[in-house]
Amino acid sequence: MAIPSFGSNAVLAKCRAMYGKSLTARNYTELLACHTVPEVAAYLKTKTHYASCLSGVTPQVIHREQLEILLKRYLFGQYAALSRYEISLGQDFYSYFVVKSELEMVLAQLHKINAQEHIPVMGAEPDFVKKFSQLNESKISSANNLMQLAHALDGTPYGKIIHSFVEKTTFDLQRDGTLEIEAALMDYEYSVMEELSQKHLKGKQLQEVLEILKRQSDVQAIINMFRMKKMLQSPSMYVRRRVSMQHTQLSSQKINQLLDAENEEDFVRVLKTTSYGKELAKVAYDYIEEGMQKVQYHFHLKKFRFSTNPSAVMLCYLFLAENELTNVTHIIEGIRYGMSPEEIERLLVGIQ
Repeated sequence: MAIPSFGSNAVLAKCRAMYGKSLTARNYTELLACHTVPEVAAYLKTKTHYASCLSGVTPQVIHREQLEILLKRYLFGQYAALSRYEISLGQDFYSYFVVKSELEMVLAQLHKINAQEHIPVMGAEPDFVKKFSQLNESKISSANNLMQLAHALDGTPYGKIIHSFVEKTTFDLQRDGTLEIEAALMDYEYSVMEELSQKHLKGKQLQEVLEILKRQSDVQAIINMFRMKKMLQSPSMYVRRRVSMQHTQLSSQKINQLLDAENEEDFVRVLKTTSYGKELAKVAYDYIEEGMQKVQYHFHLKKFRFSTNPSAVMLCYLFLAENELTNVTHIIEGIRYGMSPEEIERLLVGIQ
């Protein structure tokens, strides 16, 4: 696997063309005016770029979970389109999408096992994933406990990670949850990406890509830390095992101060002294998770628009596409549970 140096700007142009099809402010306004999930499905099918993934769907009878799965598949179809484009250029950035797809599959099954109930796994990976992936989707989706999942992943890096938790006598999935495993899997993802970046990129291009990757890791860690401090008043050692902090822009001193925060108020006080906290002060938000997502959105959008580094632009496009899908999912869920348009709109990021 390798991240290409991108000798041409073809990929940059492709990403920007795909972003040009994104939902507009008017689209969001009209989606928020829908009253039912079938109305949302009908609108997406007839008025947006999601039409292709809903072409065979009857909006009047589609279930919320089915719609969300189809939209998730569409996003992976976007990955596939970029990957095919890369392959046609003789490049192999597609390997990054394979890793992302594999992690999605593993995490979805992990959550299904932890919840001990039926949670639909996306399935139907793009052809490029099936061609290059190490994973057996059928075996993974059949796993009913952590040990079975570990065996389904034997011979893969993910299998080693899951086996390490199976072998811990002190770890119990039902008691300890998924965050500790998720952190280990995220460490693997970022390690792969950083290693490939350092091997195939140089100078400013390398630093720009590493900045994006480290920010993504940091923001997820900050959100997870805040939740544990707020909801569980978790001590430092508990939190350390459940956040990925190996790939970070923060100093070890700041990391320790965040981890050692006694409560959510103390955590926020420390966060304000970091570069992320200073960015957070510039956006309006009701809760930290929303604020950090807004910070990330503004960062990625600015870099997407002005960077001339195709590697960085591609990573930023992926963030923006995933953010849009999150917005659509919030609309679907909000309508399903009877929230007002105003309440739902407050959950959306980057819709102006």
